Amino acid sequence: MSYSKILLIGFFVFSLKSLYCFESDDDNFSIALVSDSRGDMFDVGEELEYDVYYTFLNIGKIKFKVYGNEQRGKRKVYKAYAFMDSNPSLSWLVDLHVKFFSEIDENAFSYGWISEDSTNEKVYIRIMKFDYEKNKMYFSWGEKLKSGEYLIEKTDTITINRHAQDGLSLFYYARKNALRKMRVKVPTFIDTSEFNTDINFNIARLEDKIDAIDYSVDVVKLNGYADFVGIFGLTGYFEGVFSNDIASIPISAKLKVVLGSIRVELKSWKRSNWVPPRASSK
Repeated sequence: MSYSKILLIGFFVFSLKSLYCFESDDDNFSIALVSDSRGDMFDVGEELEYDVYYTFLNIGKIKFKVYGNEQRGKRKVYKAYAFMDSNPSLSWLVDLHVKFFSEIDENAFSYGWISEDSTNEKVYIRIMKFDYEKNKMYFSWGEKLKSGEYLIEKTDTITINRHAQDGLSLFYYARKNALRKMRVKVPTFIDTSEFNTDINFNIARLEDKIDAIDYSVDVVKLNGYADFVGIFGLTGYFEGVFSNDIASIPISAKLKVVLGSIRVELKSWKRSNWVPPRASSK
């Protein structure tokens, strides 16, 4: 795997969003259906931007936005994107430009996902569509034409037996559940293969200091393990801290990648009436 494929990973791990805990061989995991009583974490118009560091190098940025929602029958579906771009000053070393789009219901299940990779001359696309009533996931490959249309070259049909996550919906799942004290296995699709991501939520209340905020932030910590090599090389152990409030905004994260580890740190935000919660003075 090339060094450029390390880039902006993993923040996606923090976003697991199906409100199920699934049974596993580990007795510490349980089967449960979790309901959300904290209010609405989703905020249409919210924008979050993160810097990504590999050792001391700022290798790129990730921008997230919830850009709309709509009612589909009894479900409200939120539309979100993540744009990931490498640092242009390091183009000799890293060159990556990827866009992700997801449709996620209020319970954080993924209903659709699109990836547009414009790193090379062509814009390559991958598409997932979940049909839970038919227990199917449809995965397509192709390219985006200059007209903006998608040229589909191949489609596979995958049988599924439970609600699942795509890479971007995972980001919002972690936020939805960050304040709950629980341990879960989350079904996660990487292209046509289903894997598990183990997450331990709310294992500690801490304070975190980052450059973008001039005081220490009140945060809760999670950690976990990805049993796959995911987007851009994410694999193995990860940890992160989230604001200790209803927004549960990720403040910083450390993630293992194939060639070491990266740190992701909040740089800027736009969310209605949100002020990072100040940590209590000791």
